[in-house]
Amino acid sequence: MFKELATPGTIEERRLILQTKLQRGIIEKKIEDYVKEFVICKVCGKPDTHLERERRITFLKCEACGAKEPVRNV
Repeated sequence: MFKELATPGTIEERRLILQTKLQRGIIEKKIEDYVKEFVICKVCGKPDTHLERERRITFLKCEACGAKEPVRNV
């Protein structure tokens, strides 16, 4: 999140602390983009996924439908 928002910060327990003031909508948009790319299956639309790394490529693997698609490296 720090890199995407171009701001320094820390993670304490389960809280993200940003060291700058940002509009709520900007943060929500970044979270939505992350979820669409790295959590939700593009085939069935379910969040029952995990990231799998094979050689140098990262895949989003769906436990619900079995789909497997490459994603950009995080």
